Amino acid sequence: MNGRSRATLLCLLAAAGCAVPTAAAVNVTVDTAADVRAFSELIFGVNYGDAARNAQVGYPLRRWGGNSTTRYNWRVDVHSTAADWYFENIPGASDRSQVPPLGNAADAFVSEVRSYGGQALLTIPTIGWTPRADSPQSHPYFAGFSVTKYGAQQSTDPWDPDAGNGVYPNGVEITGNDPHDTSSEVTPAFWMPWIAHLQASFGSAANGGVRFYALDNEVMLWNSTHRDVHPAPTTYDETWAKALAYGSAIKQQDPGAQVLGPVTWGYCDLFGSAADECMDGSDRAAHGGLAFVAWYLQQVCANPLPGGVRVVDYLDLHYYPQGSNVSMSDDDSSATAARRLRALKELYDPTWVSESWLADLGDNDANHYDKPNLIPRARAWIDQYCPGTRLALTEYRWGNDDTASGAVAQAELFGIFAREGVDLATRWVAPAANTRVERAFQLFLDYDGAGARVQGSSVRALSGNVDQVGAYAFSGAGRTFVLLTNKTGVAQDVNLGFASAPGTQWTLYGFDANQPVHLIGSGTLGGATLGLTALPAMSASLLVVSGNDAIFTDGFD
Repeated sequence: MNGRSRATLLCLLAAAGCAVPTAAAVNVTVDTAADVRAFSELIFGVNYGDAARNAQVGYPLRRWGGNSTTRYNWRVDVHSTAADWYFENIPGASDRSQVPPLGNAADAFVSEVRSYGGQALLTIPTIGWTPRADSPQSHPYFAGFSVTKYGAQQSTDPWDPDAGNGVYPNGVEITGNDPHDTSSEVTPAFWMPWIAHLQASFGSAANGGVRFYALDNEVMLWNSTHRDVHPAPTTYDETWAKALAYGSAIKQQDPGAQVLGPVTWGYCDLFGSAADECMDGSDRAAHGGLAFVAWYLQQVCANPLPGGVRVVDYLDLHYYPQGSNVSMSDDDSSATAARRLRALKELYDPTWVSESWLADLGDNDANHYDKPNLIPRARAWIDQYCPGTRLALTEYRWGNDDTASGAVAQAELFGIFAREGVDLATRWVAPAANTRVERAFQLFLDYDGAGARVQGSSVRALSGNVDQVGAYAFSGAGRTFVLLTNKTGVAQDVNLGFASAPGTQWTLYGFDANQPVHLIGSGTLGGATLGLTALPAMSASLLVVSGNDAIFTDGFD
């Protein structure tokens, strides 16, 4: 990284003559003795990604998840694409010589993440169906809605014209198909040998092997995503029965394993089941009117395994902001950028009304549906119904990989996760190499290009205007870190005040739309205040303060 490569853009302390147009200064206060909360490196995780690039960035956690993992046959290395691609069974490995005990795609996944010191999170299917063992290794694949068998359909696979999308030309969905066209019934016993295979290959959870197992993926969408085998809406009772059965099997096979559930798809299934459609309904009413996640947590603590072991260790949620072009979009216009960054408040602000269809849900009962307040809401349910459960967010996304505002949002997400108490998080999916969002990960995982990481505990940081400047602070390994995000389209002045002098040496790193993570400047700190002038528009900056010139690189506490 180049030393003072942007001294003309960033004027530090009392540097006179800086001509960059700036907004009025925002005051930020930091108190390293207040709101102290240790955070885990597991919040810097991703889903999938390129193996070589994952190793280079050093993501601590990598998730094997998503729709295709709901039906994965580990014995023959075949998965179902479900509604994502014509309900087809697709092979993973190139030939059958690559399936256990010699290995499969899942083994390769685990090996890749372990090669650079990371951890794997694997999905254990609970739907009760798996791709048939005799699934073809080449086209034509088995398909859930054969045109030959079920008639003409709206669209078919360009490479397999007999594989339809399960919708008649008139728009009516096909029903009554035979799940056995593609799949075979299985029980939890089918998965225990897979975990045994993983233990034999990589060690047990307590001895360096796979620690994390998720109970399927977005179970409340099975009746749409996997309707060829599970057309009925998933209910409270079915979800819990499967959690108890499959979670028990995982714990029996590997007592050190950490289990994640129920793996919700979004906002609606925080409150109700698929049978309720969204929020409230007859299924919820039949379960005391409790929100689904609250009821699920209640069952976890009310039904311990022998020895008091819990069947689920992490409450696993997915969350995609629903505002226009906020989540899965390349739109980086000023209006969308501002909306994308405001949407971060959905994670923590109890007064913030979502700028999306969630606002239409209203505020007519104690659930305050129009105000997501996701993380405090989830933590309050944990505290009330199953204290000690950890919180995971295994799918989320605040803009596509090369959006500048998405990169700033990603940096701020890490600050929010650490401050609000998320224990594990994996972005969907790993950002592509050299994209702007990847810079946000690098700012936390390798800010100096030599392995230095943000670590330790989140501590109090308050911004005088959170819509202009986001402020988050961390303390660990003899250093104080302050993340400052400029969410505006102009340069921004910041006046930093510390409750007590944090150290004597400061170094500033950062990125913006045009520059990757790099060293901006460094100097001495003579007291408890620091003025930063002209932080670049739409940027994230990391101030590192220590007692001497040494930069620790010993990883996380």
